[in-house]
Amino acid sequence: MTESKENASQKEVKVFKDLFETIIHPGLCCSCGACVAYCESQGFNVIKMDGYTPKYKSPDTVDNCTKCGLCYFICPQTDTILDKINEDYKIEDELGHIEDIFAAKTTEKAIAEAGQDGGIVTTILSYLFDKNKIDAAIVSQYDADLNTVPMIVYEKEDLLKASGTRYSISSQILPLKDLYNISLEIIEKKGIFDIEQLRLAFVGTPCQTRAIGKMRFLHIKPAHVVKYCISLFCFENFDYDKLYEIIKDETKIDAENIKKTWIKKNFFLKDNKDQEYEIPIKKLDPAVRNHCHTCDEFTGRFSDVSVGASGAPSGYSMIITRNKMGHKLITSLLSQGLIEQYIIHADQTKEWKEKRIARLKRMVKLKTKKN
Repeated sequence: MTESKENASQKEVKVFKDLFETIIHPGLCCSCGACVAYCESQGFNVIKMDGYTPKYKSPDTVDNCTKCGLCYFICPQTDTILDKINEDYKIEDELGHIEDIFAAKTTEKAIAEAGQDGGIVTTILSYLFDKNKIDAAIVSQYDADLNTVPMIVYEKEDLLKASGTRYSISSQILPLKDLYNISLEIIEKKGIFDIEQLRLAFVGTPCQTRAIGKMRFLHIKPAHVVKYCISLFCFENFDYDKLYEIIKDETKIDAENIKKTWIKKNFFLKDNKDQEYEIPIKKLDPAVRNHCHTCDEFTGRFSDVSVGASGAPSGYSMIITRNKMGHKLITSLLSQGLIEQYIIHADQTKEWKEKRIARLKRMVKLKTKKN
């Protein structure tokens, strides 16, 4: 069922019980859903996601654990195999390997209107669908109360619903638990004759892409279907209930009446009447999730492409390509005019890029210092 580059013949294999005691119970879990996605996709019937917390399904399922230890290995909050994936991903420093770094924005009007900043991620996914390079993508959408809902979408038309930035946690890897239960309607419509050959793009935060990076390195199902991994810049994430309680206290606006949220030094929101509100970012500190206090990521070192607004001119996004595949993907979008690059004078390009890299490194240092 699972191939592995890593010889797991340790004196004592750490299993879900250890993961719960050392990561989940102390509040260090980032709720990515990797452990549940792996275990459930293999049909082991051991653990589930209870809200945003991985738990045993019941006392009766504890003994179903095969003690393979893979849930502990792939958790982004454990330091297992980090030295090996650092080497595999050519990690050189706190930003990871950089093939290239520049700013760009979408040229697609509909995406620009619906998206956040440069609309780059939605444009990437739209292109991958159009060119038949993927069959599906894992994104997140809002429900009526602005809860984030992770899901696999199989059509380009569903991407605009997932545009914009989410500031409360979304268990992005969790939808992979149902990889082998795709409906017959979708299988027939997409012409998927072998689930093992499904091609999927994944969009997530740095901690989530770290889990995907571990799973890809170890060739662990169900992450074997992830062909493109896109990381979003992330300084910190928020507990949904605490975040919207603070927002309600500060603005008197209910979640269902919020049209858009964004962060530019402070936290901003726009209500359904297009009135804008600003909340000092420090006031949101009580809502920051515990795992963010131990995170040393900002741009997503273990991805193919990283995207975020920090350091970009207004209306643009910064793009970091991590490997040849990611670089080729972004180059294709540029050559076909789907995104346009922020132009810097030729003799200033090197200095401009160096300043952006230095800024992103400062963000990592600021994050780790704050923590």
